[in-house]
Amino acid sequence: MLNLDHSTDIAGDTENISISRLCGDVAVVIWDIPGAVRASTKCTLEAPEQLVPLVSLNIPLETGGQRILWVMRTKDEPVSLTLSAGSLGPTEQAILYPADELVSFDVNSAVANLSAAGHIKLLNNILSTWRSTFRLSQNQIFASVAREIMLALAPEPRPARLCGQPVDGQYLLETAIDPVLGEITTIYAISPSAVTILPTRLVMGTQSKRGGQPCHLLVESVRPLPQSLHLVFSGRNGVAVRKLSEGDSQPADFEKWWAKRHGDMDLREFLIREMAQATGPGLATAIDMQTRAPLTVRQIAKSATHPAAEIDLALALQGGLLVGGWSHDPAAMLAGIEYLSGSSGALPLQPNFYKFPGKTGEREDGFGADVTGFVAWLPQSKNLGPLLQPRFQMRLASGATAALVPPLQPFEASAQRNRILRAVPPQHARDQVFENILAPALQEVEHKLGKTVKVADTKEYGVLPDAPAVSIVIPLYRNLDFLRFQFSAMATDPWLVANAELIFVLDSPEIQDDTEHMLGGLHILHGLPFRLVTMNRNSGYARACNAGAGFANGTMLVMLNSDVVPCANGWLQALTQPLLDQKKLGAIGPRLLFEDGSLQHAGLYFARDQKGIWLNHHFYKGMPGAYAPARVSRTVPGVTGACLVTRKDIYDLVGGFTEDYIIGDYEDSDLCLKIRQIGFHIAYAPDVSLYHFERRSIRRSADYMRGLASQYNSWLHTQRWNDDITELMTTYRDEAAEDTVAPFIAAKSERSAA
Repeated sequence: MLNLDHSTDIAGDTENISISRLCGDVAVVIWDIPGAVRASTKCTLEAPEQLVPLVSLNIPLETGGQRILWVMRTKDEPVSLTLSAGSLGPTEQAILYPADELVSFDVNSAVANLSAAGHIKLLNNILSTWRSTFRLSQNQIFASVAREIMLALAPEPRPARLCGQPVDGQYLLETAIDPVLGEITTIYAISPSAVTILPTRLVMGTQSKRGGQPCHLLVESVRPLPQSLHLVFSGRNGVAVRKLSEGDSQPADFEKWWAKRHGDMDLREFLIREMAQATGPGLATAIDMQTRAPLTVRQIAKSATHPAAEIDLALALQGGLLVGGWSHDPAAMLAGIEYLSGSSGALPLQPNFYKFPGKTGEREDGFGADVTGFVAWLPQSKNLGPLLQPRFQMRLASGATAALVPPLQPFEASAQRNRILRAVPPQHARDQVFENILAPALQEVEHKLGKTVKVADTKEYGVLPDAPAVSIVIPLYRNLDFLRFQFSAMATDPWLVANAELIFVLDSPEIQDDTEHMLGGLHILHGLPFRLVTMNRNSGYARACNAGAGFANGTMLVMLNSDVVPCANGWLQALTQPLLDQKKLGAIGPRLLFEDGSLQHAGLYFARDQKGIWLNHHFYKGMPGAYAPARVSRTVPGVTGACLVTRKDIYDLVGGFTEDYIIGDYEDSDLCLKIRQIGFHIAYAPDVSLYHFERRSIRRSADYMRGLASQYNSWLHTQRWNDDITELMTTYRDEAAEDTVAPFIAAKSERSAA
């Protein structure tokens, strides 16, 4: 038999040194040294060969003295050890045998004579340093040792009750923690086969009368949690041990549990935030939890003598919180409105706060009450998740508070965008409102919306050309009124039929059946082949055009609105030939006419408005179609996207249309400026004319016409291109003919700035 008793191989006092096998090839040397040795003395363990890794732990004993523990891997042959307690302390000799010749680790001996603090120190080191250094997380023997040491400290752990699974694989546990424990820094899970660290996904509630603090913890596991699971909460001032309660024979039903607990605000917001980050249906669960059990809306009704307030906009976004509403303070008693953050307390809506004159909701007489409207942006370092009802309070100068809870807020990106665009009346929007409040929210929502957009379906009508010279991309949004005329004009143009491919992009999938029916009939009537690309949702002009360009095979690329109708054949050849002949020409646009024959577009230029914002203008708009100055070919600052022709390689090089403008505006001038930025110029071709029934599609978008979209787009465009446009327009005025374009621009600029 193998002799595991090597006590005779330890010189000196054999009672104060023990060497045992923790698990595998990991051994533990324990040395109890007398109380005369100072606790600050550095104790060492030396061997002929360096032992790596080597972990040490010093714990005071209740009886005086210290217990030193060293943990190391054993060698294949015995190793001589020298244990030293410094120059004034004892020195001992011992032999470290291979692990399979050592006795098993004795938990009772290891914890004997330890104070509670010492026992906690030992447990924390086993769960953290020993486990990680020797990679013992999945070792069953180590898990058993850790469990024994834990139970020696807490023989009867308090229960942690299972509250069910908000989503599959996410288990919610409920227990109570003594506040004395302090901030919980680490949570360990001890099962029969493993010791693991759990993410600290927990929320602490308000301390109860009994002294305990409610604690809810989310544990992720692909398998059901074992009934023998123990949890060790490690805090700044100690540890708390919990055991998964036996519970009922039936699994806990989360929905039933939540129906009774949804009023716990801190718990509610914690679960919403955590569920939104969970894989699979987590986001849908977070939204469903709120819509099934919404909070009661709270506002303070308007009074002639007392403060009143309402929050009607409260969008929780990744970067922060956009808040809007109104207040009324006839007696100057209101100190401010605050956001109630579970982790940070009450946060004032500052400094990004803007007030404007407003009115409350419509009354029977058609007039609302005069109030002070406001909108604010409150940056947040932590993502709030899809929180649909953030909580607020109105604080009075006296210190008293009153709760404010908004109605359920939209969670879908386009609905959020529409609410943001109505946060401030257009006449009260200022540069600082866009820059500090609305832009952070709009940019995030627009980016989120873009991530949901994709091509849902493509359908080919007829046989498309293999190598077309030109690709014509036509975005369709609701308005199909002029499609028959446009299609017929193109189908009867011999050069276009022989050299171009048509790509229609349907940006309103709700009319897909009607569109396919109309286009299918036009194909049967004219025989002109084309491709129909259908987006999964309304994505905006830029994304629709970029999606269509992704299918383009032509050397030349034409962006054409669905309400633009050619006046005669040959227009496409006339617009594409200059791009082939002139290497520095980056884009070109035709003369566009209103339906009465007057000018709609003869090139695009920029002029500042009263606020200093650069706006897009069309040369000679409203003048007769044959107006002589508009019949001059020339280089222009830009051309409209209603009919813009460029080379496909240039379009791809600049990244196509920029997609962060709202709904559809300023993308065309932005594209022209990007093309200019890489060294090309833009031309106007007056000999090519088309009819443009301007803005028939965008007028069908109530969100664009009623809100701040156009103002925001012009502000964003100015922020992005101010220096370039300033230089461009200065140069253009200097170079333009004095009797044609330059006076026109100067007069327009003066009127805009008046």
